[in-house]
Amino acid sequence: MVILMKRFTVSLPEDLKQEMDSLPDINWVQVAKESIQKKVQMLDEFERFERSCDK
Repeated sequence: MVILMKRFTVSLPEDLKQEMDSLPDINWVQVAKESIQKKVQMLDEFERFERSCDK
């Protein structure tokens, strides 16, 4: 199975980027991906909860 990946660009304040650069052992792409996945999952669960309350 092939998983297609998409790219997008994030703009960060310079001071945050400098802090990130000072932590080179951290995989920031993975951190961002996991954070986005968690947020999407949380919003999905919230929407399902709202729909169940509307019934």
